[in-house]
Amino acid sequence: MQQTTGKTGIYLHPEKRKAFRASTPFAAPTDPGWVLLSEDTMIGMVDVRRLAQERGLVDDPSTIEWTGRTDI
Repeated sequence: MQQTTGKTGIYLHPEKRKAFRASTPFAAPTDPGWVLLSEDTMIGMVDVRRLAQERGLVDDPSTIEWTGRTDI
């Protein structure tokens, strides 16, 4: 069975207010709910929150936190 790969970048799960850094295509989340915010893996939380707000993904971007897992 072949594993599905995604894109490297920063992902956000708007409902859970969690941001995840996928540094390889194999680390990209495959679960529903994750949104690719940026293909730039080096952006920080300030940019994550700004992008989430610009795209209307969360009401209060200050509540977004980093996570090291996508199965939260």
